Amino acid sequence: MNPWNRFIICILAVSGSTLHAQIALNVNAIPRQVEVIMDGISIGETPIRNQQIIPGPHNFEIIKDGYAPLTYSLIVNPAKAVNLDFYLNPIYKIKFTTEEEGLTFELNKNHQWSDKKIRLELEAGEHILIVYKKDKVVDEQTILVDEPKQFKYFFKKKLSD
Repeated sequence: MNPWNRFIICILAVSGSTLHAQIALNVNAIPRQVEVIMDGISIGETPIRNQQIIPGPHNFEIIKDGYAPLTYSLIVNPAKAVNLDFYLNPIYKIKFTTEEEGLTFELNKNHQWSDKKIRLELEAGEHILIVYKKDKVVDEQTILVDEPKQFKYFFKKKLSD
Protein backbone atom coordinates (compact mmCIF):
# COMPACT_ATOMS: atom_id res chain seq x y z
CA MET A 1 0.00 0.00 0.00
CA ASN A 2 1.24 3.46 -0.88
CA PRO A 3 2.41 5.34 2.28
CA TRP A 4 0.29 8.34 1.31
CA ASN A 5 -2.83 6.13 1.18
CA ARG A 6 -2.06 4.86 4.72
CA PHE A 7 -1.65 8.45 5.90
CA ILE A 8 -4.99 9.50 4.37
CA ILE A 9 -6.78 6.44 5.82
CA CYS A 10 -5.36 7.23 9.29
CA ILE A 11 -6.54 10.85 9.06
CA LEU A 12 -10.01 9.74 7.96
CA ALA A 13 -10.21 7.19 10.77
CA VAL A 14 -9.19 9.74 13.41
CA SER A 15 -11.41 12.57 12.12
CA GLY A 16 -14.35 10.21 11.65
CA SER A 17 -14.15 9.02 15.26
CA THR A 18 -13.93 12.64 16.45
CA LEU A 19 -16.98 13.70 14.42
CA HIS A 20 -19.11 10.91 15.81
CA ALA A 21 -17.86 11.00 19.40
CA GLN A 22 -20.76 10.84 21.79
CA ILE A 23 -21.06 13.39 24.59
CA ALA A 24 -23.22 12.77 27.66
CA LEU A 25 -25.90 15.47 28.03
CA ASN A 26 -27.51 16.09 31.42
CA VAL A 27 -30.41 18.56 31.71
CA ASN A 28 -32.10 19.76 34.89
CA ALA A 29 -34.89 22.29 35.20
CA ILE A 30 -37.03 23.97 37.81
CA PRO A 31 -39.81 22.95 37.75
CA ARG A 32 -39.22 19.26 37.08
CA GLN A 33 -40.73 17.31 34.19
CA VAL A 34 -40.06 20.01 31.60
CA GLU A 35 -40.01 18.86 27.98
CA VAL A 36 -36.64 19.29 26.25
CA ILE A 37 -36.56 19.59 22.48
CA MET A 38 -33.14 19.43 20.88
CA ASP A 39 -32.76 20.38 17.22
CA GLY A 40 -36.53 20.04 16.73
CA ILE A 41 -36.80 16.56 18.30
CA SER A 42 -38.12 15.84 21.79
CA ILE A 43 -35.50 14.07 23.90
CA GLY A 44 -37.74 13.67 26.96
CA GLU A 45 -38.58 15.41 30.21
CA THR A 46 -36.21 16.62 32.88
CA PRO A 47 -34.25 15.40 34.59
CA ILE A 48 -32.39 13.99 31.58
CA ARG A 49 -29.32 11.90 32.32
CA ASN A 50 -26.62 10.70 29.92
CA GLN A 51 -28.45 11.53 26.69
CA GLN A 52 -25.83 10.90 24.01
CA ILE A 53 -25.24 13.79 21.58
CA ILE A 54 -22.54 14.64 19.07
CA PRO A 55 -20.30 17.71 19.19
CA GLY A 56 -21.44 20.71 17.18
CA PRO A 57 -24.21 23.31 17.28
CA HIS A 58 -27.49 22.40 18.97
CA ASN A 59 -30.69 24.34 19.61
CA PHE A 60 -32.79 23.62 22.67
CA GLU A 61 -36.39 24.50 23.49
CA ILE A 62 -37.51 24.06 27.09
CA ILE A 63 -41.30 23.85 27.40
CA LYS A 64 -43.90 23.30 30.12
CA ASP A 65 -47.52 24.42 30.28
CA GLY A 66 -47.96 27.35 32.62
CA TYR A 67 -44.36 28.52 32.20
CA ALA A 68 -42.61 30.84 29.77
CA PRO A 69 -40.74 28.76 27.17
CA LEU A 70 -36.97 29.06 26.84
CA THR A 71 -34.77 28.72 23.79
CA TYR A 72 -31.07 28.10 24.10
CA SER A 73 -28.31 27.59 21.53
CA LEU A 74 -25.08 25.82 22.35
CA ILE A 75 -22.00 24.69 20.48
CA VAL A 76 -20.92 21.42 22.06
CA ASN A 77 -17.19 20.82 22.07
CA PRO A 78 -15.73 17.34 22.51
CA ALA A 79 -15.88 16.70 26.26
CA LYS A 80 -17.00 14.03 28.67
CA ALA A 81 -20.33 15.66 29.53
CA VAL A 82 -22.49 18.76 29.10
CA ASN A 83 -24.61 19.81 32.07
CA LEU A 84 -27.44 22.30 31.53
CA ASP A 85 -29.60 23.82 34.27
CA PHE A 86 -32.70 25.89 33.47
CA TYR A 87 -35.20 27.87 35.54
CA LEU A 88 -38.55 28.57 33.88
CA ASN A 89 -40.59 31.59 34.90
CA PRO A 90 -44.24 30.87 35.64
CA ILE A 91 -46.94 32.57 33.59
CA TYR A 92 -49.74 34.19 35.56
CA LYS A 93 -53.23 35.20 34.54
CA ILE A 94 -53.69 38.90 35.09
CA LYS A 95 -56.91 40.95 34.98
CA PHE A 96 -56.39 44.58 34.10
CA THR A 97 -59.18 47.12 34.67
CA THR A 98 -59.59 50.88 34.67
CA GLU A 99 -62.38 53.40 34.93
CA GLU A 100 -60.35 56.11 33.18
CA GLU A 101 -61.56 57.38 29.80
CA GLY A 102 -59.61 57.87 26.56
CA LEU A 103 -56.42 56.05 27.51
CA THR A 104 -54.30 53.63 25.53
CA PHE A 105 -52.07 51.20 27.40
CA GLU A 106 -48.85 49.61 26.23
CA LEU A 107 -47.10 46.80 28.07
CA ASN A 108 -43.45 45.95 27.36
CA LYS A 109 -43.61 47.83 24.07
CA ASN A 110 -45.61 45.03 22.40
CA HIS A 111 -49.09 44.63 23.98
CA GLN A 112 -51.41 47.57 23.27
CA TRP A 113 -55.05 48.08 24.22
CA SER A 114 -57.61 50.74 25.02
CA ASP A 115 -60.29 48.49 26.55
CA LYS A 116 -61.28 49.10 30.14
CA LYS A 117 -61.03 45.40 31.00
CA ILE A 118 -58.63 42.83 29.59
CA ARG A 119 -57.03 39.57 30.60
CA LEU A 120 -53.39 38.85 29.98
CA GLU A 121 -51.03 35.96 30.56
CA LEU A 122 -47.73 37.41 31.73
CA GLU A 123 -44.41 35.90 32.63
CA ALA A 124 -43.36 36.43 36.24
CA GLY A 125 -41.17 39.49 36.67
CA GLU A 126 -41.23 43.22 36.06
CA HIS A 127 -43.18 44.72 33.16
CA ILE A 128 -43.24 48.30 31.92
CA LEU A 129 -46.69 49.89 31.51
CA ILE A 130 -46.86 53.08 29.44
CA VAL A 131 -50.12 55.03 29.37
CA TYR A 132 -51.05 57.34 26.49
CA LYS A 133 -53.75 59.93 26.02
CA LYS A 134 -54.08 61.28 22.48
CA ASP A 135 -50.69 59.77 21.55
CA LYS A 136 -48.96 61.57 24.43
CA VAL A 137 -47.33 59.63 27.29
CA VAL A 138 -49.13 60.57 30.50
CA ASP A 139 -47.86 57.85 32.83
CA GLU A 140 -45.25 55.11 33.08
CA GLN A 141 -45.11 52.40 35.73
CA THR A 142 -43.29 49.20 36.51
CA ILE A 143 -45.67 46.36 37.31
CA LEU A 144 -44.40 43.39 39.29
CA VAL A 145 -46.09 40.11 38.38
CA ASP A 146 -45.46 37.47 41.03
CA GLU A 147 -48.85 35.76 41.29
CA PRO A 148 -52.24 35.75 39.56
CA LYS A 149 -53.77 39.12 40.35
CA GLN A 150 -55.94 42.01 39.27
CA PHE A 151 -54.43 45.38 38.46
CA LYS A 152 -56.80 48.31 38.75
CA TYR A 153 -55.29 51.28 36.97
CA PHE A 154 -56.16 54.79 38.08
CA PHE A 155 -54.52 58.03 37.15
CA LYS A 156 -53.23 59.79 40.24
CA LYS A 157 -53.67 63.31 38.97
CA LYS A 158 -56.26 64.98 36.79
CA LEU A 159 -55.70 64.56 33.07
CA SER A 160 -55.59 67.72 31.05
CA ASP A 161 -57.19 67.64 27.61
